[in-house]
Formats: sequence, C-alpha cells, structure tokens
Amino acid sequence: MSIRGNSGFIDTDKRFGSSSGDTKGIIQREQHFLERTQGRFSPSGELLPPTPTVWYDAKYVTLNGGGTNVDVWSDQSGNGITASGNGSLNTPLYNSSDATFGGYPSLQFDNNDRLESLDDALLNCTNGFTIYFVTSIISFPSTFSFLAGFINSTSWTQGWGMYYYSGNWRWFVNNWNSSSTRVDMGSWSDFSNPHIFKLHYDRVNIKGEIFGTSAVAETTTSYSVAVSNPNSEGIRLGDGNSTTYQIRAKMAEMLFYNSPLSSDEQLQAEEYLKNKFNIS
Repeated sequence: MSIRGNSGFIDTDKRFGSSSGDTKGIIQREQHFLERTQGRFSPSGELLPPTPTVWYDAKYVTLNGGGTNVDVWSDQSGNGITASGNGSLNTPLYNSSDATFGGYPSLQFDNNDRLESLDDALLNCTNGFTIYFVTSIISFPSTFSFLAGFINSTSWTQGWGMYYYSGNWRWFVNNWNSSSTRVDMGSWSDFSNPHIFKLHYDRVNIKGEIFGTSAVAETTTSYSVAVSNPNSEGIRLGDGNSTTYQIRAKMAEMLFYNSPLSSDEQLQAEEYLKNKFNIS
C-alpha cells in the first residue's frame, strides 16, 4: 500500500501551468492492495484446472477419413498421450455440439466403441492419483459395463477402473473383486443428465464422488497399498480391455493426474468442470 500526495502543501500551486495562479495544492490518497487468489484467476481470465497428466477435451479430435467417428482424441496436457482406436472400426461418434453438455462437443460410445491411450510411463501412479470424467450415461449393455480403466488384460487386478456391475457402480484400485479395494457408489437410473465422476486415491483412502443431478456424496474406503501399474497398457475408454465389457455413454472431458491432488487442487479442478458444463 502506498500513500501519495503533496505533503500537505496548501499555498498556490503552479506546477500544472495555471494562468490565473489560483490552483491550490491537494492531498490525494491512493491505496494498492494485493490479495491471494488461490488459483481462481488466470492471466486470460479463464478458470483452468491444475495441469493434468492427461487431458482429453472433446473439442480436440481427429475424425477418421473426415467422417463422423473419432480416430484420435488429442491430449491437451502437453505430454502427448493421445487416445485412438488403434485401427479398430469401432470408434465413438463425434458430436460437434451436444446440448447435454451445454453445447460443448462430445464423443458417443455405443456398444463396441472404444479408445485407448498410448502406453506411457507418466500413467504410472504408484502413490495415488485423481481422475475426473465429464460424462452422460446412456445405458449398460453388458454385465460389466466399463466407463474407463488403466487395467491388466481382463483380470482387472492391477491399476484402477470405473465400471457398473450388478446394479452398482464399482470404482476400484488394484482389484475389482474385493470390497477392501473399491468404493461402491450405488445404483444408477439417470440416463439423460451430465455428471462429473471422480475417483481419488492417496494411499490412505479410496474416494469416489459423483457431481450432478443424481449426485452421490463422497464415498470412502480405507486402503494404503501402492498402485500396481499394469505393463504395456494405456487408459481404456468405453471397455474393460475387451468389447465384451462395454458401455453406452457420452464423454466431454477427462482430467487424469498421476499423483493425488491436494484439497485446494481438487477444488480448482472441480470448479473448472462445474463452471464449464454448468454442473452443480
């Protein structure tokens, strides 16, 4: 803070070139303040998340042959961990403007549609991770309907995964089939609204949460084992390492962090996604 003026001078002041010579001096108080913004503002004025390890925004895709299906979903993190169909004919349909997500684009995964990211050492998340999906679920066409996973083959005993099974969302770390390594998020019947799905692991707790119209409050399971990272695998979108385990869903954005975000960082990421897609 600074105070600037003319030190109390009150006699005739000719500094400003007054022809009449009757300009009196004045005292002016000017204050400047600094305030911590906690990441709420960026230089461009746009709210942004903490820099992700992998960042898929449906605005940045390449269509196959100029058609209507996505061939490549580009990574906006700067790490180059793109997702593609790896030559498969079954890739998601591209919607350049989707009313479900407030006019933002989306990728629609129907039945056998899938994408997989490049295998990259940056996906390893031994000491925990945080991941967010902006999605709208259409239906569950298979017994194990996988939204996404960083998993080994179809045994699902390494990495992490998010899937719907037997009337219940199960989000796991290391092992899909143990109540001690997952959070059970409950049943689902909302097939029209957008949501933010969150899975967070810090080697203290596995935490799951769903933001949106059919919200699910934070669900926690105590767990402290290192993440067993699968070899030669990327993040799979729309299946569980086999088209047998498919889902019908639209995805607008994904943020993946290969270490657990702090409370302030989680708040920043969530505010960014909520504001962008108008999800409360």
